[in-house]
Amino acid sequence: MVLAPFVLAVLVAAQPGPSPREGTTPPAVTSSGAVSAPPLVASEEACAADSDYAAGFDALVRGQDAQALELLERVMLVCPGHPYAPELARLARTRLEPGARLARDTLARPVVAEPGVTSKEGPSQQARASLTVVQTLHGITQGVMLCSIANCHDGRAYVAVSLLGGGAGAAISMLATRNGLTRGQAAAINSGTVWGFGYGLASQSSFDLEGESSTGAVMAGALGFTGLGILVAEFARPTAGQVSLANSGGLWAGVVAGLLMATQSGETRDFIAIEQGVVGAGLLTFALVSRNLDISQGRVLLIDAGGILGGLVGLSAMFLALDSDHGDALLVGTAVGVLAGLGTATFLTRDFDAPNDVPTVSVIPATLGRHGGLGLAVMGQF
Repeated sequence: MVLAPFVLAVLVAAQPGPSPREGTTPPAVTSSGAVSAPPLVASEEACAADSDYAAGFDALVRGQDAQALELLERVMLVCPGHPYAPELARLARTRLEPGARLARDTLARPVVAEPGVTSKEGPSQQARASLTVVQTLHGITQGVMLCSIANCHDGRAYVAVSLLGGGAGAAISMLATRNGLTRGQAAAINSGTVWGFGYGLASQSSFDLEGESSTGAVMAGALGFTGLGILVAEFARPTAGQVSLANSGGLWAGVVAGLLMATQSGETRDFIAIEQGVVGAGLLTFALVSRNLDISQGRVLLIDAGGILGGLVGLSAMFLALDSDHGDALLVGTAVGVLAGLGTATFLTRDFDAPNDVPTVSVIPATLGRHGGLGLAVMGQF
C-alpha cells in the first residue's frame, strides 16, 4: 500500500503528451452571464446590401426612380459608408422632382425599331370613326341593292331599307370595337370593303352577269372581301402603312398591266379577267412584302405621287418625241414612266421614316450639390 502512490505517479508520467500539431485546448470560460459575438466590421469591398444596390442601380437605369430611391436608401441604412449609394440616391431624388419629369417628357423620343421589327400601333378613336363611316356607307349600299333585288316599287321602301342597312353598319362597327381598334385594322377592313365592290363590279363583265345576278355579285363581293379584311385585321394586325403598301401594290400592278394590255387587241371580258388576276396578285405580293417592313402611310403616299409624276413624264416624253398617232408607244412610255417614278420615289424616301436627329435642349430648376442648393440644370440630346 505504501508503493501505490509511487506506482500511480509513474503511470501518469508515462502517458503520451499531445502532439505539436494538435496544440492545447484553451481553458473553458466560466461566466454566469451570456456572451454575444462582437459586431462584424464591414469592409470597403463588401456590403451586406449589395443585392439591393445592384437592384437599385438597375431600376435607376430603367427610369424607375421611386423604386431605385427606396433600394438605395436601404443600402445607405445598412452600409453608411457605401461609396456610391449616396450619389445615386441623390440622382434618383433629383429625377423625381417635377422639373426633371418635365424635362424627360420634353426630351422623350419614339423608340426606333430594330431592322426587321415592325412598330406596333395603339388603339385609336379616329380608327373607330373611320371604320364606322365606311361601314355605314357599306350598309346603306347593301340595303339599296337588296331592295333592288327584291323589286321594291315604292321609294319609301328604298329609304327604309337603306336606313336599316346604314344603322346596322354603324351599330356593328361601334359595338364590335369597344375594346379598341388600331388604324391599321380599320384600314384593312375598309380596304376589303372597297376592293370587294371593285371586284364585284368587274365580275359583271368578266362573267357576263346581268340583272339580279350582277347585283348579287356586287353584294357578295363587298361582304366577302369585308370578311377577309376582318380576318386580316384580327390575326395579322397590320399597321396603316402596311395596308397602304398592299393597296398601292395592287393598284399600280393593275395600272401597269392595263397600259401594256391596251396595246393588244382582245375581248373586254378577257381584259377585265386578267386585270382581276393581276390586281389580286399585286395585293397578295405586297401584303406579304409589307410584313417585314416598318413603313408609314405618308411614305407610301409619296411613292404613289412618284408613280403619278413618272407616268406623266413618260407620256410627255413620248408625246414630244413622237406624235399622237403612235398610241401604243405612248401607252408603253407611260407604263415605263410609272415604274421609273415608283422606283425613284422609293429610293428618295428611304430615310423618310428615320428618327429626327435635331438637338433638343431643355433648362429646368433642380437641386444641386450635396447640401441641396437650388439652381438651373441644362439637359439635352445631341
